[in-house]
Amino acid sequence: MTNNSSFTSNKGVNLIGGGKVNKSQIDDIRISKKQLFCADSGLNYAIKYNLLISGLIGDLDSVDIQKNVYYPVYQDLDQNTNDLEKSLHTINAKYIICYGFLGGRMDHTLASFNAISKSNQIAFLIGEEDVCVVCPKYLKLELPLNTRFSLFPMDHTNARSKGLMWNVDGISMNPNGKISTSNENVKSHIEVWIDNGLALAIFPHSVLQIILEQWPFSTQVN
Repeated sequence: MTNNSSFTSNKGVNLIGGGKVNKSQIDDIRISKKQLFCADSGLNYAIKYNLLISGLIGDLDSVDIQKNVYYPVYQDLDQNTNDLEKSLHTINAKYIICYGFLGGRMDHTLASFNAISKSNQIAFLIGEEDVCVVCPKYLKLELPLNTRFSLFPMDHTNARSKGLMWNVDGISMNPNGKISTSNENVKSHIEVWIDNGLALAIFPHSVLQIILEQWPFSTQVN
């Protein structure tokens, strides 16, 4: 077993966890040809579907680690962080596409929202239908008309927008107050400004590639 302190890439990478992952998502991982890292029991999916593994991360309490594996292993025994948090801390990449962290247990899903919200690493959580990511301070996108685009505040948040059916200007958003879900664009060009606080952007998986091509990776600061 090796114990790398971090995994670094100047490209996007994939991360697979032990939660719900369907065959279509496995196909997406394979087709993308991105490096694949496994968060603890996500290793079981990689082995089952014969995926090339670039690294294993976690407390490793849910997998049997064989000796002399070809991939590096980072073991973190801290019980105050979950495997997604460990992975976001360990991987330094342009962005991470995260499978197996949404769906199934509600507490695990909420913990995943929490993990990406407090990390500086850009991470897209992939669900069966939707994708969730921390919205940057300024976001400009060209999207097909009537694409669902929601903002969910993770803190007291003030934001502005253009091009949405219900723009958020002048609205004080809060997890237990006003939110902006089930929104959509009525113009192909949309802009969002997060003036203070933090919000998750949620959109259909069908537009992920379009959004990745326009995402402001070089300027995003959470």
